[in-house]
Amino acid sequence: MRSGFTAAEHLAPGRAAKLLCELWFRLPAGPEKRLRGEAPAGSHVFELECLGSKLWGYDWGDGPLVYVVHGWGGSTGDFRFLAANLVASGFRVVAFDAPSHGNAGPGPWGDRHANGLHLVEAMNAVVEKFGTPHAVVGHSMGCLSAVHGLLQSGVELDRVRLAMLAPFVGGVEGFRDTIGAIVPFGPRTFERLVPLGEAKAGVKLDDFSLRGVAVDAPAVIVHDQGDRPNPFRHGKALAEAWPNAELMATTGLGHRKILVNPAVSARVTAFVKGS
Repeated sequence: MRSGFTAAEHLAPGRAAKLLCELWFRLPAGPEKRLRGEAPAGSHVFELECLGSKLWGYDWGDGPLVYVVHGWGGSTGDFRFLAANLVASGFRVVAFDAPSHGNAGPGPWGDRHANGLHLVEAMNAVVEKFGTPHAVVGHSMGCLSAVHGLLQSGVELDRVRLAMLAPFVGGVEGFRDTIGAIVPFGPRTFERLVPLGEAKAGVKLDDFSLRGVAVDAPAVIVHDQGDRPNPFRHGKALAEAWPNAELMATTGLGHRKILVNPAVSARVTAFVKGS
């Protein structure tokens, strides 16, 4: 694949862009290999209608409401340790799978495909049912979809504490870096890819971004310095741009181990508690 895209950059960047556009919206695993979570003992399982599909999730614990929001190809299972810590600390956790993810039904584009706006619509559906949360914990694209979902639902961000783990910032730069970490491509291919992706998703990339979103809410941004899909500099830039944000920089955790690290879990739980 690497040599093929390198050659296509010079010989057929348009064809390479079309192939890359197809790969762009394909989830990393089919239905039989999806990452899946299980409802914890004592939780209430729910389903919600969304985009002609059924979201799947659980409502667990008592206390101030916290949403945990998975990223691209993720699921409620990503938060099994963090959710348990939050519930043990006196919070109510609502976790959900977006269309074509986890235990949810297939989205509008089928089981293997989705886009970021589908994740935003899932967030909207959950906020409509459960209301404004005390806090949100997001991972990767879940950070982006959670913030845009809250805004679209009319939630005032300064009322919500935001814990952003390995945030995907979106925009042209964010998509370029994330896709480029998986598939090598050159500038001629990417120049052709952007309008194809925007047309298919129905949104300008720079309108689907965390950059430029005014976030005055208390926030903690946890990002590993070796994160390949979502480079550390993006999380660092967010922490510098948001006036009430702090940055927790980690090493050796990459993109996904950050979800199960005890120190990260303890910091996020303490942040949600207000300390």
